[in-house]
Amino acid sequence: MNYELKDIQWGEYRIGDLFESENGDFDIQKSHINNNGYFVITSGLMNNGILGKSDVLSKIFREQTITVDMFGNVFYRSFKYKLVTHARVFSLIPKFIITENVGLFFANSLDYFKNLFDYNHMCSWKKIKNLNIQLLIKNNQIDFDFMEKYISLIKQESLNKLKEYLNKQTNNNYELSILEQDAKINLMILLGKNIGLVICLKYILQAVLTKIH
Repeated sequence: MNYELKDIQWGEYRIGDLFESENGDFDIQKSHINNNGYFVITSGLMNNGILGKSDVLSKIFREQTITVDMFGNVFYRSFKYKLVTHARVFSLIPKFIITENVGLFFANSLDYFKNLFDYNHMCSWKKIKNLNIQLLIKNNQIDFDFMEKYISLIKQESLNKLKEYLNKQTNNNYELSILEQDAKINLMILLGKNIGLVICLKYILQAVLTKIH
């Protein structure tokens, strides 16, 4: 990956020019969580902000969007979901075509929000829409292709290290085809939080080794 990073260029973009913001339309409570319907997103890091599932009648947000909570925690969402209204969490709807890898790159780039906001100074769309984000550019345009390839490389590197670790621990030649989906899901979540590779592997292994045993 390093050789590809040498010649990259960066540009600065206003967040409000890249995204629109939407909020939930019903105050979903814990009593509405019934393991049916769609995932419900709230504020906080526990379970990556996922409160549970509910089929209560409320607005459904599309997949391939990003959620931001009142503390500035940012997550890319690859699935459809609902939002609570009491916890001040909102959705960023991209004005461009977004893929899983591009979404992860953006979530990582917006991770600095958590350093700006807290309970006494809560994050909101009004407060972030005029902030800037640095993005990779090529020919003065956002380089989505590079983002796609870069995140793919990180995923593959992590999966290779995971396979190497499993083989050392078990003395077996494990193929990751069966485990890859679970590993990727956990990796996607952690990449969005800018956690280092070693820590990524720690959490991925927890999920994968549980499957093995």
